[in-house]
This record gives sequence, structure tokens and C-alpha cells, in this order.
Amino acid sequence: MIDPSVRGQDEVDAADAAEIRQVFVTRVHQVLQEGYNRLDAAAHSGTPEPAITGRLVEAMESFLNDAVAPDWAEYFSVHDDPPVNDGKRFGKDRNRIDIKVRASRPRPGTIFSFEAKRLARGYTVSKYLGPEGLGCILCGTYARDEDEAGMIGYVQDDDAAYWAGEIKATIEADPVAHEVDAADWWKPHTFGNGPRHVFVSIHERKAVGRPVTIYHSLLIFTAAP
Repeated sequence: MIDPSVRGQDEVDAADAAEIRQVFVTRVHQVLQEGYNRLDAAAHSGTPEPAITGRLVEAMESFLNDAVAPDWAEYFSVHDDPPVNDGKRFGKDRNRIDIKVRASRPRPGTIFSFEAKRLARGYTVSKYLGPEGLGCILCGTYARDEDEAGMIGYVQDDDAAYWAGEIKATIEADPVAHEVDAADWWKPHTFGNGPRHVFVSIHERKAVGRPVTIYHSLLIFTAAP
């Protein structure tokens, strides 16, 4: 497996790019899970999304700064609510993605964007998939130049299986709007050290001119029984 934290820029060629990216995406989700592990999830069963996101980013940073973190963590950074520089909006008018994870090597570096939404009563999949959720990625407002991006669902009611079913069924009900047409557009995914409940969906993004693979990470924040 190619390690993007130790390969020099001159050593990286097109044949390596896909493998390097997959290593990066896997490690991004390990950082996400390690941050989640440091939270008292049940204590946030009614917490608004921005507050959970802020706590989650702090916890992810704590993992990266831990003395026992793996060597590659040195090249990773996590950013809470960073502005998107798209050349169209400037200053305070810029859009902001919820979480951005960056690796500084191999240069010029690589990034992964997460948009997060609550999944609970009153915070349904229509918001998760809507214009301020997945829709921001599909239209290219976020992750326009990336081939993969992430959605994080903060599960505060029911369980991951219920919400995964709701997300899949809602997309299937209007595949054109969500730009899916492949037979295997939705499937569960496993990261060795990543979140327990991850699903992958593939979307065409015709307006952007490049498809995107979305990793849906459903993190459990339900109250303790």
C-alpha cells in the first residue's frame, strides 16, 4: 500500500494517484472515528448540529495531536466551518463547509469535505439530502474539484439501519434529482478503523462535469437507555 505521508512529490505519478487517494480517504475516516470515540455521544442526543460539529472537530484534533497517534497524523489537519474559495463569493459572503480534513503530503496536498446534518424527529432526510445538505455537493458548491466527499448523519433518534433505509428510499424515489442511475449506486462500506455505519452512493453531477462518490457516515448520538 502506498503511503502518501512518506512518498515524495517526484515519486507520485498518475498510476499511484487512485491508491494514494484511497489511503487518504481511509485515514480521513479513521480520524473521524477517533474523534467520535473521544465524545460522550449520548450527552449530545439533543445538541444542535453546529455544536456537535465543533466538539467533533476538537476531538479529531485531539487525536491528531496525541503522542500515540500514528506517524501519518503529523501531516493531517482538521478545519471547522472553513470558507470555500470558489472565485464567486468573497469575504463573509463565502459558503462554508462543515468540516474539511487536509493532508499536506504529497504536495500540493489533498482535502476531503464533510457536510453534517442531524437525523432525528424534525430533522429528516429531506434536510440531509436537500439544498443545504447533500445538494450542496451535487451542485458543486462544495467539493467541486473532488471525486469523493462525505456526509455525516448525527443519529439522535432511532438507529443507523432506519436512517440508512430512509436515505436510500428517498434517493430511489427521485433518482433524476439525485443524479443516480448505476445499478450499484448505493452499498455499505467498511473502513478498518473508521465509523461503524458507512454507506457509499455515486452521483453523476452533470452540472459539475465530474461524478462524486459520497461516503455517508452515520454516527450514533442517541440518549443512553
